[in-house]
Amino acid sequence: MPTNSEHTWGHTIPFGEAYYRKALDTLRQLREDSATTTEVARKVVETIRAGNTVYMNVTTGHMPTYELSNDREGNPGPFEFTGADSCTPEQYAAMKAGDMLLTNAVSEAVRDAHELGVYVVIFTTCYVNYKQTPPGRVHPNPNDWMPEDIASRVVNTPIPWQQGLIDIPEMPYMEAFPGSANVTCAIHWMITAETARAMKSGGIPDGAISLRYLDVLMPRIEAFFKAETDGIESLAVTLAKRFLAGGHYFVRSRNEGVQSEVNGVAQGLMMANLFEPRAASEGGDKDVMLIAMVGAEDPKDIAWAEEAKQNGNFVVGIGPDENEALTALCDVYFQNRCNEPAGVLEVEGYDAPICPASGIINNIVVQSLQAQFVDEMCRRGAVPYFYMGGYRIGGGAFNEMMRPLAVARGY
Repeated sequence: MPTNSEHTWGHTIPFGEAYYRKALDTLRQLREDSATTTEVARKVVETIRAGNTVYMNVTTGHMPTYELSNDREGNPGPFEFTGADSCTPEQYAAMKAGDMLLTNAVSEAVRDAHELGVYVVIFTTCYVNYKQTPPGRVHPNPNDWMPEDIASRVVNTPIPWQQGLIDIPEMPYMEAFPGSANVTCAIHWMITAETARAMKSGGIPDGAISLRYLDVLMPRIEAFFKAETDGIESLAVTLAKRFLAGGHYFVRSRNEGVQSEVNGVAQGLMMANLFEPRAASEGGDKDVMLIAMVGAEDPKDIAWAEEAKQNGNFVVGIGPDENEALTALCDVYFQNRCNEPAGVLEVEGYDAPICPASGIINNIVVQSLQAQFVDEMCRRGAVPYFYMGGYRIGGGAFNEMMRPLAVARGY
């Protein structure tokens, strides 16, 4: 295929840098509206102290299902949690007046819970139609309800309705590279931190510890990109050339959160994990394996890296600073500035820190790297295929049409 490395279609900010900037901006917006999160946390604590149950279900999308699980390292698990996009029928049946439901869903089950006397807080997300969504772009909710019609409180989040954070000039019909998971997970950890601290101290949420969470998370993201942007841009050229030469692209992550965020996600790359791994003799020597690591020297990460090397893959690692075995197995290794596999907040009354940051950091790094190698592919006249969110009108038909083309081309 003829390529032109100077071809830009008019974009001047590299896609990888643009993703990082926009992802960080959504977290800044979340910080600016932290008073709302604190207010919700106060109601959460009030509900628990009254002997009632808080159902936490701000999970719509891919990564939150795994990243926010109650058995995730660093999660004190103060809520009744389900990783699905909606609470289960059994959970809805168990809800009673005085309970609290935090959700993204707009459904008859949520309406019924609200009418029963459950305090319902709906957090807006790209996946569910809400007032700021342009008309006719997202599938309507049951009975054309808006969140305000069935909730006690609606919280407008910084998640853009279109999900994608990057405008690709060659693909004007939708933005690319998902941003909702970063915001959703941060909301969960902010409320978790406030609740956990208040329940141990006997106080009420005041917003201090949720801000502390963001003030740990955001500077680490900024420090990473300040140091590693040049490395990402250089690596992106290498990866783009491998993909244009027939290489396949794989992503692995031990807690599945980051891995799930590249698997069939709305506005995400179709090429990620589109194929099965293959031996070097079958083309594996062109392939790329990216491993996003939660902790150091993890046996699962080592096994993936060893298998990838046996298959001739180019191996990229993202993980904690001290990770000698994995660093040795990777062709390129990025230190994610997060050595804690579990929580990053010291809270009196807990034996170990709570609320992890590695998932959000790793996801932003992975999406930025992907955005940057797509930048390089676009400059060479090869625009990859992306999924359109099934929540969007026409999204399902679009994906059915495009996926076979991605399989045939490899990207």
